[in-house]
Amino acid sequence: MKKLLAAFALIANLLVPAVANAAAIISFDNKTTISNANNFKSQLAGLGFTKFDAKGASIVLDADAIITFYLMGSESSLNDTFSTVSAPVLTTTESGSFQNNFATPILLGSRSFSAGSLAGLLNFSSVGGRSATVGQEGFGIFLGNNQNSGSAFTTFYFGYDDEKKNADNDYDDMIIRAVVTSPVPEPQTWALMMAGFGFIGGAMRASRRRSQAKPLHA
Repeated sequence: MKKLLAAFALIANLLVPAVANAAAIISFDNKTTISNANNFKSQLAGLGFTKFDAKGASIVLDADAIITFYLMGSESSLNDTFSTVSAPVLTTTESGSFQNNFATPILLGSRSFSAGSLAGLLNFSSVGGRSATVGQEGFGIFLGNNQNSGSAFTTFYFGYDDEKKNADNDYDDMIIRAVVTSPVPEPQTWALMMAGFGFIGGAMRASRRRSQAKPLHA
């Protein structure tokens, strides 16, 4: 029986899905004060964001994750669009020249991402403006005044500056909130785990029956 219990513990450790607590590692070279031209500067400050960085900054997932996106606001007349590469592609285009959703963020949807850099996977574009992804001018990551490069976050905010020429670096043409969560184990993983537990339970019952069937000696 002791051997069966030891085997049970070992197989349980192997079968139970170990889901890492996913987070986004944000790294940057420089922190610049958010411009007064940013129409959402006070709302961002209320969330603790007073700085940003764009070119050279990075967002890296330390594990496979699901990211849920919310539209916080937009201020442009160039039909700016935010999209993800992760299938199915998530795309949203601003519906007006000014939209403040900080009080009631608009849910855009959730997408799965593999561990690694999000450069090229989160993208902004516009009609008549520039395109940008993580690490490029035009894609600004909002930062706290005391935030250190390389810190891990489960929620982060980023904004878009769509101007090709004479950029005002306001990064308020579209602002997105991203919430990182760990993925739920696949159904087949749970099925394998339950089958393993069933096998172990059957072996334990068979062992118990054999023990009860042993003849008693005088």
